[in-house]
Amino acid sequence: MDMKMLLWAEEMMKNEYGKVLIWLGFVIILMAIDMVTGFIQAYINHEIKSGKMSTGLLKKFALLLVLVAIIPLTIVLPELFSVSIIVGVYVLETLNEMVSIIENLNKLGVATAMFEPIIKRLQSGTKEDDK
Repeated sequence: MDMKMLLWAEEMMKNEYGKVLIWLGFVIILMAIDMVTGFIQAYINHEIKSGKMSTGLLKKFALLLVLVAIIPLTIVLPELFSVSIIVGVYVLETLNEMVSIIENLNKLGVATAMFEPIIKRLQSGTKEDDK
């Protein structure tokens, strides 16, 4: 990695809004990885469906709009929306994307055994909520 990129990231982290942009960039990268791994696993498992792909892309786009749209709220309504709240939302979305990537890798047959307790815990929580 280029040293200039590391220095740029270090400079960005000194500012609250720089931290938000770094987190947003990280979430966008994870979203792209999730879409690619999802497409690959659907292709390999012969489960490509245009409706499911369209729904997934629209959800990602809507989520991205929300993640970007909440940034100006810290300026317009600083007493309601702090940078800490936005970073918290980004952390939750990061976890969501990482779980989705792990699920895609699992469907591809990639060894994800070390993540199985976490995935089982999350899946059991959603099954109980559905009842």
